Amino acid sequence: MKNVDRFERPTTRVNRGGTLASVFLLIAVALSLPGIHSRADDAPRRILILSAYNYTFPAATQVIDGIESRLRERSSQKLAIDAEFLDLVRVADNAHEVRTATFLREKYAARPPDVLVVVGGTALQFIMNYRDVVAPQIPVVFAGVSQATYSALHPPANVTGVLVGLDFEKTLHLAELLQPTTRRLIVIGSNVTLEDRRWHEAARGAIERHDRKFETTYLFGLSFDALVSEVSRIPNDAIVIFLTFFADGTGKAFVGREVARELVRISPAPIYGPYNTYLDTGVVGGFFETFKSHGAAAAELVLAVSAGKDPASLPPKVNPTQAFHVDSRAMARWGLKQGNLPPGTDVLFEEPSLWEEHRYLTSAVALVIALLMGGVAVLLVQLRRRRQAERSLKESEDRMTFTAATANIGLWQFDRTTDELWTTDHCRTMFGLASDTLLTRETFLAAAHPEDRRIAVRTLRGVSRGHAAVTDIRIVRLDGQIRWFRIRARAPFDGIKAPDQLSGMLVDITDQKAAESEAELQRQEVTHLMRVSALGELSGAIAHEVNQPLTAILSNAQAAIYLLDQDPPNLAEVRDTLRDIVLEDNRAGEVVQRLRGLLKKGESRSERIDLNEMVDSTTTLLRSELIRRRVMVETDLAAGLPTVLGDSVQLQQVLLNLVVNAMDAMASTPVEQRRVNIRTSRTPDGDIAIRLKDQGPGIRPVDEKQVFTPFYTTKHHGLGLGLTICLLFESTAEPSTSEMTTRGELLPRFRCLLASC
Repeated sequence: MKNVDRFERPTTRVNRGGTLASVFLLIAVALSLPGIHSRADDAPRRILILSAYNYTFPAATQVIDGIESRLRERSSQKLAIDAEFLDLVRVADNAHEVRTATFLREKYAARPPDVLVVVGGTALQFIMNYRDVVAPQIPVVFAGVSQATYSALHPPANVTGVLVGLDFEKTLHLAELLQPTTRRLIVIGSNVTLEDRRWHEAARGAIERHDRKFETTYLFGLSFDALVSEVSRIPNDAIVIFLTFFADGTGKAFVGREVARELVRISPAPIYGPYNTYLDTGVVGGFFETFKSHGAAAAELVLAVSAGKDPASLPPKVNPTQAFHVDSRAMARWGLKQGNLPPGTDVLFEEPSLWEEHRYLTSAVALVIALLMGGVAVLLVQLRRRRQAERSLKESEDRMTFTAATANIGLWQFDRTTDELWTTDHCRTMFGLASDTLLTRETFLAAAHPEDRRIAVRTLRGVSRGHAAVTDIRIVRLDGQIRWFRIRARAPFDGIKAPDQLSGMLVDITDQKAAESEAELQRQEVTHLMRVSALGELSGAIAHEVNQPLTAILSNAQAAIYLLDQDPPNLAEVRDTLRDIVLEDNRAGEVVQRLRGLLKKGESRSERIDLNEMVDSTTTLLRSELIRRRVMVETDLAAGLPTVLGDSVQLQQVLLNLVVNAMDAMASTPVEQRRVNIRTSRTPDGDIAIRLKDQGPGIRPVDEKQVFTPFYTTKHHGLGLGLTICLLFESTAEPSTSEMTTRGELLPRFRCLLASC
């Protein structure tokens, strides 16, 4: 697409002696500037765009927008993009070029660009004349330059870009298809720049080579007023092609888009143009590329150069996105048929047809008519189906009620507006109520156990907010019998107001609760037996722990008697001996107290526990057994840990089992390697963890899945109940390592949850 309207107005090269002297002076100054400092790796890539046009030219701004958008979209580097509108087309004098080159040199001396982008043939000629002044040795990418201008300028090999692919013949071909009988052709354009004249020569050559001969009139170089006068007298069957119009014959500057709009307003015949900026002015259309896509194509070359490619290896190319484009509104104005358009033409601003514009309304009317015609038949069918549905619903209700009664389930529904409670007959039987008893919310709450009424009320209120709920409460029957019931309740909720209907079911779980209580009691008994069993295994060490303070007490008492028999008695020694007796007595009492704590029975209870003290207490209790088995215990206890809430007896039982298991696991380990490391720490999640690590062989993979199976053990003397009682498991972590956190997690080569925490 020839981009003369917005892009190409090259100035002639500077030939006067005074001007050449000025240029040489600027070049000398530029060469004396210090070299560009190398940027840091994280510095942005600087792109400088120089447009030959004024910022008011739509084509110029669209090309720059296309360049910037594509660079932002595709570049993986940080970019700093600057743009300058040099206005070289409307202000075409050598002094202006020198001032512009000096301005650019000084403005970007501290921030030289990495790539220079020039827009328009005039800008390319400018940068070739002043490249050593503005941006020496900087790669140059051009856009909006015609093939004729590029060939005439002979740029060096390291300058590449996108050529304007304007095709006058195809724009003429489009006009011929839409106006097949016309014989008159009018070509309009300015005659100011060299690029204009080349464009005119290309148009004349295409018309002369064309198979179809026209009576052609060229309106070039006229003043604007004269041009308006000529266009107003054009025959209404003529083809009019508007090229470029930077300035009229008097030198007055114009914007081509605005000139096109004015000519369309007064022209008796349709006007065609080779630029997308002419669309939406009344111009019918043409064959061209969009300026934004042209800029995007130039941006691809900029990205390649920024990536390190030599511009000399990237020959200039033509943007391949050219196509036929037409304005449907302009075609409708001139009565042109879309059926005559070339295949693949992009039709813009197309008005929807009556069906497309009102298809929903038409469809709705047709649907309403169809519904009215079938309404009576549908009502009759619905009436019959309703009777069948009512009969089926009654049968379904009877089956559901029978099934619920068989499963010992009572169904209920509560109406908030009337405060009435409906239940099945079996539900009344479960409550021990007569069939004629009036049921309300108060009747239900009165039957609930006094300790569970608050739970029942909270459950019903939660359901009233649109939440389903399940809870277990006790019901006191009229005969005084207490039964456990599980209440399931739900209600619809539309998000605006509370529901009026609540419904659900009651399940008698008295037998289940009794079984759970019995199972819990048996579990506590087995847990207690396991503690007794563990202490039985340690009986020798425990006896040693108790005998030590007793022996010390006996020895100190005999020493005290001996000292009192002296004459005179040594009272100071006697006093120290009695203190030792008290100390050893306290020591023996602590051992007995720890044993009593582990041996006592009863329900688990939560209390504040210092885990560091629990570790010290457990290792003290096992001290003799550790010495007997020649096992070294290393503790690494974090300071400042807060207390935790739990059952100290059960937690100590878990730790005791782990230490005993560690000693058993290291029975075959060399004595010098028998170490147990116990460490407490604070986890990133805010938990407190106890980690125990031994030097045993770990758990074999074949035993991992069965380690928590009741009565399964890898010890010759084990019962296989320790971990089963204390823990629930799921797979994880490393061998020979155990971890217990305040959330109840235990990690040996698996992950466990303390059942009692």
